[in-house]
Amino acid sequence: MVVTIPPDLKFSDSIYLLFGASILKEDIVTYQKIPGYLRALISLLNALPTLGKKIYAGQLVKAQYGRDPEIVKRSKIDDILEREFLYYHREVLQDRKVDSIFLGASSGASLHLADITHTLMLFSGLNITATRRGGDPDDAKGFIEFGRNLMKDFLPNNPNLEIVIHFDPVHDRTNLPYVFHFRSKFWLPNAYRKFIKEHLKKGGDLVVFDVQEPWLHYKLDERFYYQCGGLDDLTPEEYAYGSERIDSWLEELGANHRGGWGLEGEKPLKRYDSEYGNSPGMVTAVKEFAEEQGYNFTHIKADRAHDLSFMTTYLVNQAMVEKGIKPRGIIVEQYTQLVPLTVRRLGLLPVWTYYVLRASFNDTKKMLDRVFKDYLDEAEELVFLPTQPYNPGPRGDFVTCEEWYELFQSYPVRKFTSYTNPKLYPIDLPSVVLGPLNLHKRCLKEKDLGLKISMEDIKNACKKFGLTYSTSA
Repeated sequence: MVVTIPPDLKFSDSIYLLFGASILKEDIVTYQKIPGYLRALISLLNALPTLGKKIYAGQLVKAQYGRDPEIVKRSKIDDILEREFLYYHREVLQDRKVDSIFLGASSGASLHLADITHTLMLFSGLNITATRRGGDPDDAKGFIEFGRNLMKDFLPNNPNLEIVIHFDPVHDRTNLPYVFHFRSKFWLPNAYRKFIKEHLKKGGDLVVFDVQEPWLHYKLDERFYYQCGGLDDLTPEEYAYGSERIDSWLEELGANHRGGWGLEGEKPLKRYDSEYGNSPGMVTAVKEFAEEQGYNFTHIKADRAHDLSFMTTYLVNQAMVEKGIKPRGIIVEQYTQLVPLTVRRLGLLPVWTYYVLRASFNDTKKMLDRVFKDYLDEAEELVFLPTQPYNPGPRGDFVTCEEWYELFQSYPVRKFTSYTNPKLYPIDLPSVVLGPLNLHKRCLKEKDLGLKISMEDIKNACKKFGLTYSTSA
């Protein structure tokens, strides 16, 4: 079955929230469905990429919309979780109780571990968008003031979380003139508490994958922070204070702004990236809840999301070796472009990165270097399932499709399969939906490999890769 996210919550958080349950049904999660009558048009635009890019750029602008700000003010996260997400989790589990539940930051790595261990996962946040037409993509102060107005009503109605205004004038430049978005970073919402008590067996295990990917936050109030920029090659300091390459890029765009988007005169705090990290408050809240309810608690801490990816690739390879299976190759996944079934149906080792730009490119190379040094002499197939960055960023940050292809061609790979049209990159919008759907259909034709990964395996791998693993009963 194809599961689509709510149309006014089209951000990565929503994809992960639904994937956390869909893995138990072998469903696929995507942003939306594409009607059959549009397939012929998509084929035509694949053949006419100049026209295709122009049309898709226009469609991207039209797709930017959010919720009415007055509705957002009155919203409760517990209600949104129950109505838009946990209904599906309950549908998947029905009345079953499970032995363990994973929690943590959005990550393809932890999702693959949840999939192979057949464990439901609850993710650590939700990006909510509010309509804000006519915004200047460089106006950080206006963005913050708009957020302050929303939070006067929203925060008092929503305990057990903190808010991070996420203002990224590089990667989100196309949507900032239309929407305001902020992340509710969960400690442990009441909706999660209720769900866990209903579906986790007495004495069961709560496992938190705690990723504290470093980033800078400005504290605006209690439980209320501002983050400028987001993960990849540009550093948090460049976003806050500016840099020569950012100024050059802004000049190329014809923008008047120069410098960074930090708060003048304010000292930022060293905290976590709001998209691919989780609040430290989640670890504390889950541990306390586990103690109250008599559950076992396991804390797995990674400094970076990609540290978890390195470990997951290793664990999957070990699981295949123990089954006497030689991995067929590699699946390179990015951002929300995920098909967990490729691992246990096609026998591919997962290499997941949080995005598609320079830091992700460099870490992908490191992961592939390790794969071909330690796990494979030759890959029967390398599958590339890329996201689309939409906006070429400042020099050094943006990676062309040609660079990605050259990287993959540098390894001993018999067959290369790409789920994007390189002539439409970086705005091949249909591939974001059709790529995972087509790959998922391919997986369903194959038998499950029956891979197994235990918590003891994960514990040993944490030690090998320098992640922290601790438990309490």
